[in-house]
Amino acid sequence: MLYNSAVNDVPVLRTALRSQQVSDIVVCDNSDRKNDNAEQAACHNITYISMNGNKGLSKAYNVGVIHCRGDIVCVFDDDTLVDEDYFNAVTKLAESSRKWDIALPIVMAGNKVLSPSHFKKYRTVPVDPSHIGDMVDLTGINSGMAVKRSLYNQISYDSNLFLDLIDHQFILDARGVGGSIVVLKGPRLHQSYSLESDSQKNAKKRLEIFENDAKYFYSTSFISKLYCRVMLLRRKLKLCIQYKTFSFL
Repeated sequence: MLYNSAVNDVPVLRTALRSQQVSDIVVCDNSDRKNDNAEQAACHNITYISMNGNKGLSKAYNVGVIHCRGDIVCVFDDDTLVDEDYFNAVTKLAESSRKWDIALPIVMAGNKVLSPSHFKKYRTVPVDPSHIGDMVDLTGINSGMAVKRSLYNQISYDSNLFLDLIDHQFILDARGVGGSIVVLKGPRLHQSYSLESDSQKNAKKRLEIFENDAKYFYSTSFISKLYCRVMLLRRKLKLCIQYKTFSFL
């Protein structure tokens, strides 16, 4: 999945092109800036789909999945660093007799575990990789997730979510249809977040997106709605302190 990135600059695409385990590569471009990604993708014989602007991550995921032909779909954003041992591990899991529908690799952000995680009440808490197991409430980020096509035949990414909490909602929906979520043992992926401008204007826009997504995700009960309100208030107060303004309230 691309957003204002160039095909030739995405590390996971270079790794996938080298891997003998990867039979099909689909790039879904959510960029809202003019680029020549279609031409770059054609040079590598990659299927390229333009969303013609930023239509939201969930919609882009769903369109990309439709165009994938394999029995296992590995989903990546453009800021995840991947070695070939990832695709070897997915192949090994696919050839095993183990029951699974979603496999979550360990994803690091610096020295911290970003994914998998588990829900502690309504908050996600990273799992200690030295004690990691297939927990009942296991969840994780979408980038690096390996998903069986058979699961995508039952559920899709919730298009009511624009950017945030899409992965957690997808895993909850997977469990709702009896899907099995496991940990992909072995490889460690690294999340290299692209640094957008941290201007006050961009921070407000990002907050607005998160607030809309969070209110939808936590709308299932009175308690979850209350948690959401408190969580959003804390986030807004932190932004007020960071930017020395009350405009986030």
